[in-house]
Amino acid sequence: MTLHLSQSEFYILLSLAIKERHGYEIMKQVEQDSDRKVLLGPGTLYGSIKRMLTSKLIEEVAGDN
Repeated sequence: MTLHLSQSEFYILLSLAIKERHGYEIMKQVEQDSDRKVLLGPGTLYGSIKRMLTSKLIEEVAGDN
């Protein structure tokens, strides 16, 4: 199986490899990791997260937020 990640998905995975995060933290970490080359809006972020959950690249964990 070949996996094709968008640039946004790559940076989201990178941010989640460090620790569990909620949406705003992911957006800020992606901005930092990409030297501001990738700026995620909420639509892009949550669309990517939905696709990544469906393909089982990530999983949701219970938390306070």
